[in-house]
Amino acid sequence: MATNSISGDYGFVTQIPCILKEGDITVNSSAYGPFGKMTVCTFASEISKGDVVALSTDPANTADATENNIVVTALANNVDLAIGRIIDEPKWVRQPTANQSAWADMLAAGYYRIATVELFIPMSIFKATLVCANASAITPGTTGNLDIDASASQALHGLSVVDVATGGSSDMIPLTYAAKSASATVSILVGFKGFGTVTT
Repeated sequence: MATNSISGDYGFVTQIPCILKEGDITVNSSAYGPFGKMTVCTFASEISKGDVVALSTDPANTADATENNIVVTALANNVDLAIGRIIDEPKWVRQPTANQSAWADMLAAGYYRIATVELFIPMSIFKATLVCANASAITPGTTGNLDIDASASQALHGLSVVDVATGGSSDMIPLTYAAKSASATVSILVGFKGFGTVTT
């Protein structure tokens, strides 16, 4: 029996555009294509259509730096955050003219590609306001360090969360990074795969 190879092989899946973190970029200005000499780039960890990808946990992936987008990277050994697969051809946001190795700089300059990812986990994704309580850094994919802040959510008329040291929601998945802080208020992306727990 043939296997269906279209997006969402069997049933509904969530599809979202994601930033691709593909490692160091090497620029080669001496390549030739169908229209003559051209500048091309290679990646240390190239991602292609059809590849399964993992959620990137890089601390540079804040909601502000990624403009509220999720960052994914190629699968590696002992990485337990496989999140979905690429379903279209990756496209440049901005192609660099020199080699690149610092991810934070690449994010700031737009030196990366984007692609559509179909998610393995059925979830709803929301932008939230994190009112830091100095309890924990928020790392993409690590659950248990976020709770919904009821009073702040009511005051903001939107989703507000707080960092907790332990015992936070296991059904609320942070998708961007936020540093541990005693006073900062920042944006983060969170995914819900069930009910979120609430603190007062």
